[in-house]
Amino acid sequence: MKLKTLLLTGFTCAALTACTSSPKIPQLETGVLQEVQNLDVYPDTTNNKAKLTKFVDKCIIEFTGNLDGNKVVEQWSFRGNTLITGGTATFAKDGTSQASNFDLNNAQVQQNFIKLRKNFAKDAVAQCN
Repeated sequence: MKLKTLLLTGFTCAALTACTSSPKIPQLETGVLQEVQNLDVYPDTTNNKAKLTKFVDKCIIEFTGNLDGNKVVEQWSFRGNTLITGGTATFAKDGTSQASNFDLNNAQVQQNFIKLRKNFAKDAVAQCN
């Protein structure tokens, strides 16, 4: 009986020590604000979706969809109404991929970004100011 009590006490102390000495994980004020699916975008893609994520200093829209049998991923980072970066990557069925950055001064690129951003709720986008 003494051995059982001694072992139980030892395991309890070890468990309490492990719980109280574990490091604290800081909570970041970031996260997914909204996700949308089946967007009307150019070029026309299938099974598409976009996710608006808030970071400390900006927001990012990640768009994914299928185009001509390939998977396309676009990322747009912005703050307020200012587009910071944008780019696309295409992943082909044969395992190859291609990536490029958008020309942020191109009017068509700006229009595509604005059209994509309009798919999200105004209050979600407002958190990116």
